[in-house]
Amino acid sequence: MLTQVPDAEPRLRCRRHAELLAAAILGVALARLLSTHAPIALAFACYGALHGAALALCLRPWPARWQAPAFVAAASIQSGLLARLGLLAAPLLARRGVEMAASLVVALCACAGALGYGALLRCLLRYRLAAGPLAMIALACVFAASAALVLMRQYPLGGTAWLAILWWLAFSAGLCADAGRRGLRAPAA
Repeated sequence: MLTQVPDAEPRLRCRRHAELLAAAILGVALARLLSTHAPIALAFACYGALHGAALALCLRPWPARWQAPAFVAAASIQSGLLARLGLLAAPLLARRGVEMAASLVVALCACAGALGYGALLRCLLRYRLAAGPLAMIALACVFAASAALVLMRQYPLGGTAWLAILWWLAFSAGLCADAGRRGLRAPAA
């Protein structure tokens, strides 16, 4: 019988994570079609919980009993709070124009979300993500969120789901790219 080594560094199963993200994206799209009237902070809290769960379920070895629920809860709270802070900050920055304020707020929230999420991964799930790859992931999340703003204007039916989905894809792609690099550098057993 195999036993779990408590100090083993968690590894992300990228294929399974991509499958769970695809299912979550379909679920969000269906939910957006059925109802579009959720408060933004609540919607983002749900988006954070979905991505957090999709990530925690794909780590091997499994996180300790308390770690995965704590990570999902923290990701949910962080995402909801950042959305709320963004909504509060937007009017303060709107003196230079609403569109510019929205772009700046979304970029800052996407970056802060990625950096905070990386810290949560490290603190709660013990997933080691170095500063360099995390910075690149945060930059990718900023670009993804900026692209989502364009899509929101072109296809308003998707609403804020565009922001969440493109951020998820950018963050997860960065994690999987980092996991692939780690696998290439790992010594042969």
